[in-house]
Amino acid sequence: MITIVLGAQWGDEGKGKLTDILCAEASLCARAQGGNNAGHTIVADGQTYDFHILPSGLVNPKCLNLIGSGCVVHVPSFFKELEDLQKKGLDTTDRIHLSDRAHIVFDLHLLIDGLQEGELTEAAEQEQLNNGQVVVAKKSTGGAIGTTKKGIGPAYSAKHARSGVRIHQIFNKDEFDKRLRVLARGAQKRYGSAIEGYDVEEEIARFDTYREQLPAFVVDAVPLMASAQKNNTNILVEGANALMLDIDYGTYPFVTSSATGTGGAISGLGLSPFKIKHIIGVVKAYTTRV
Repeated sequence: MITIVLGAQWGDEGKGKLTDILCAEASLCARAQGGNNAGHTIVADGQTYDFHILPSGLVNPKCLNLIGSGCVVHVPSFFKELEDLQKKGLDTTDRIHLSDRAHIVFDLHLLIDGLQEGELTEAAEQEQLNNGQVVVAKKSTGGAIGTTKKGIGPAYSAKHARSGVRIHQIFNKDEFDKRLRVLARGAQKRYGSAIEGYDVEEEIARFDTYREQLPAFVVDAVPLMASAQKNNTNILVEGANALMLDIDYGTYPFVTSSATGTGGAISGLGLSPFKIKHIIGVVKAYTTRV
């Protein structure tokens, strides 16, 4: 049985709280899309836990957790979030899996994200000046998207341009190093001196360390999810962002970079639509725009 929890507005509706309630009965809690731009805060037994890329099901000690193939993962943030949870006494041992098909968010992507936001702001300000308007570069005037600058958009852009790097490619050092250097050269041609502070060899060196740490978490999520569905495992899908931020059906271009609805959950985790029992849209009494 599959239950999908989605935000039905622009985010911050309280999905994390509902997920916390439902995961008490779940055997598997999974994220299907997005990256660490999501943010769910859960209070359990007087302790506050902050989740960004990790599924909130980790609060349930009997629940297995998966970061699905449709997600993008900033590996340093993945380990930092795990460390923070463990410092608060939450035992995550053998309870968090990472799909080998998920794409990597590099520090290069974070840098590009900031540069793209800056370009959009500058373009909007220049257009207003040309039109004799007061300069107010914001979403309603076609300014910056307002991203979290976590590199999510550039990582998804690389994925769909087929130049991205998947988690499983980390384990082939020659291939990994080559693909990251190609990304860095492309960014250098595009942004020039604006990315002079980025050192691709430093990032490659950091992944030499992650290569030793990641095998304990990385799995082929396809047979994992297929087996769970075949055995009618109680699966809880934790949606990230919200429907009005969907890349296709949201308030484009002021949206996130992934499919935030039921379709994104199905493709991001390899779900059978016939196994879905509940789809829950979470709303709040007033609307805010994330």
